[in-house]
Amino acid sequence: MFLEKLEKSKNIIISSHVNPDGDSIGSGLALYWAIKNKYPKKNIRYIIEDNVPYNYKFLKGADKIEKYINLKDEPKADIFIVIDSANFKRIGRVGEFKKDAFLVNIDHHISNSNFGDYNFVKQSSSASEVLYEVLTDILKIDIDKTIAECLYVGITTDSGSFQYESTTKETFEVASKLLEKGIDKDKIINHIYKSRTLGYMKVLGLALSKMNIIKEKKLVYFTLSRDFIIKENIQKDETDGIVEKMLEYVGCEVALFLKEEENGKIKGSLRSKEKVDVNNVARIFDGGGHKRAAGFTTDLMEKDIIISIIERV
Repeated sequence: MFLEKLEKSKNIIISSHVNPDGDSIGSGLALYWAIKNKYPKKNIRYIIEDNVPYNYKFLKGADKIEKYINLKDEPKADIFIVIDSANFKRIGRVGEFKKDAFLVNIDHHISNSNFGDYNFVKQSSSASEVLYEVLTDILKIDIDKTIAECLYVGITTDSGSFQYESTTKETFEVASKLLEKGIDKDKIINHIYKSRTLGYMKVLGLALSKMNIIKEKKLVYFTLSRDFIIKENIQKDETDGIVEKMLEYVGCEVALFLKEEENGKIKGSLRSKEKVDVNNVARIFDGGGHKRAAGFTTDLMEKDIIISIIERV
């Protein structure tokens, strides 16, 4: 059904979740190039709510990703493809352009609501790993070096560099096939993990030195205040990866990073090592994700968030 709809469609919109990460950008760009290569005459647009994070701008086509607020027209879609989003509202205002378009949902989250007219949802390391199967088995599209690089970025970032529980034998097999396309693994690692901004360093230093430790719950948490964000001019993408660093503390099982948003809400990122299913914890706040990595956004105050999480953990 997906292939048939794609071949008949003239206007195609691709979108992924707000606050984009390596998997959403990598899988979205891989899909963009895959369709562009096979159907060069189709009108394909990749539109997201926020900016592309600085450490993924090296990917070919990153400059073609359009930001919602910068659009000068109203995009039309015969087919609207959402990738790496557990539900439709997670793509933000870009969803306004869906209208009567055929909706495709490609994802890997355990909490996915199967919101599409066509759903290809499988629990795996990343949306990029799922997309590899979609491209090769369903759309019959050849994976070239550019597409392989995008997919590899998505897989390595969302699997925690192949450390998370979601990493399987199939994850390594797909990664191996992508490496066979001649991608520069070292270049990817340098851009993603070894090129941090001063803003990131400042947040990391503050989080590690000021994080709260609740020993009996093996929980560590830190809240990044709006005042610090404004004072130090911290950008959205300069807080990515902080919660993973907090989780490295030997005395914790769960790490929680909270960030005060501009709209007064608080965004939370949860990670766990072995025992706690943080997807279930995030559901308290209508969030979700995976057993070892999940997130949420809430109107609650910090103290109420912590109380609720302590009770659930």
